[in-house]
Amino acid sequence: MKKRILVFITIFIFIVVTSASYPLFLTAFAKNLIVSDKLKPADIIIVPSGDDNGERVNSAVKLYKQGLASKILMSGGPLQWRLTSATWMKKHAMALGVPEKDILLEEKSDSTIDNANFCLPIVKKQGAKSVILVTSPTHTRRAKRTYKRVFSKHKIDVMMHSVPLTDSEFKLEAWWKSHEDTQKVLWEYGSLMFYFLKGY
Repeated sequence: MKKRILVFITIFIFIVVTSASYPLFLTAFAKNLIVSDKLKPADIIIVPSGDDNGERVNSAVKLYKQGLASKILMSGGPLQWRLTSATWMKKHAMALGVPEKDILLEEKSDSTIDNANFCLPIVKKQGAKSVILVTSPTHTRRAKRTYKRVFSKHKIDVMMHSVPLTDSEFKLEAWWKSHEDTQKVLWEYGSLMFYFLKGY
């Protein structure tokens, strides 16, 4: 009888502890994807395409207006017909007050690896030695790893800036309750593994 009671108590404690701690574990699981560096002035701000709400451009423009760089490089390939993600982001930035002369375009990429590789010659042509990479929270770890892999060979410093969680459509707290947020987290972990196998 005592043994049964002990087993029951053990199971009960396990259920209570698991129920109380799983949100902490899941939050930490997603938070691991988010990285952001302490920023200092750079030569160019790079904005890779990939969000649906313009949060990356919004965040990049704020940094531009703070004087952290004098140029913004929009990176993103074809959307449909003659429209590219880079062109769409340029229009967005101009609507927020960025002069056209301060916006550079990379219009061929369709992946984060492409973003980095196709941005590199543009950055080099500008004579830049440092860049600030701006992207959505869950994309930051993979983006930073990829850009640093490509840019470090040319001694170009890459600083990562995550769109602040307060300005992002991604909600870290209880992300597992949202289909869209769950998809982002699982996609990123799968992509990290795939990129690792490709050497990024």
